[in-house]
Amino acid sequence: MRTDTRRRSILVEVLLILGVLIVILPIAWTMLLAFLPNRAIVSSKWEFPFWIGNYTQVFEGGTFFIQILNSVGIVIGTVVLCLAIGSISGYALAKLNPPRWLTIPALALAAIIPLIPPATLVPGLYVLLNGFGLLGTVWGLILVNTVFNLPFATLLMSSYFGGIPDELREAALMDGAKESRVFFTVFLPLVRPGLAATGVFVGIMAWNEFLMGLTMTSGGTTAPVTVGIAGFLQQYSVTWGQLAAAGTVAAIPMVVLAIFANRHIVAGLTSGSVKG
Repeated sequence: MRTDTRRRSILVEVLLILGVLIVILPIAWTMLLAFLPNRAIVSSKWEFPFWIGNYTQVFEGGTFFIQILNSVGIVIGTVVLCLAIGSISGYALAKLNPPRWLTIPALALAAIIPLIPPATLVPGLYVLLNGFGLLGTVWGLILVNTVFNLPFATLLMSSYFGGIPDELREAALMDGAKESRVFFTVFLPLVRPGLAATGVFVGIMAWNEFLMGLTMTSGGTTAPVTVGIAGFLQQYSVTWGQLAAAGTVAAIPMVVLAIFANRHIVAGLTSGSVKG
């Protein structure tokens, strides 16, 4: 009996190690290519000369750095809008009991938008942004990313608000607090884990978005970092070292965001308590 249990434990450990290796090996290989010249990458010999020229070439001219700043701006703007609108909408759906004629169309729209292929919306969004003078701007991409991510943010925040007892809201209203004060002073502090989780998801989706950045900008300094990375794939050549270096640099902000948000998620889960 103990032998069978031990074998199963070993099998699980081996499978977990294999899973970790499958995830880590592509990342490690990309980081290795970022420090190799192209001649060593395409060579049939196993040569590993350490070289930082890929990073200097990536940032040469400053275009790639500006693209990173564009993506940072897009992420910040999208996260702020999605959290602001999504938290208010989620609170209304969970606690204010809006009429069915309003909630049913809203929920149906929230369910349909993620299912629509983004490519089908490109012509309409292109004309719309062009009409408002936002085509090729960071603000335009912020609005587009908000449209795609807001339904999920609203539903996720609604689930977090729904997990808080209604007695807290009723007690605050009986003490004379207005609905806005109940929302900001009572409920928002209790859903910090939800805000962090939603912000991470929306931030990652906005950072990785490619199609709208490609079609709604003219490239160069107006494009996000995803479009800049794709620019290293030329028609007749691929600069593998620069491509790996650009990908490594682009992954750093999301790793930092995940680590920072993870701390806030844990703090939010352990700090909130309700006295009986």
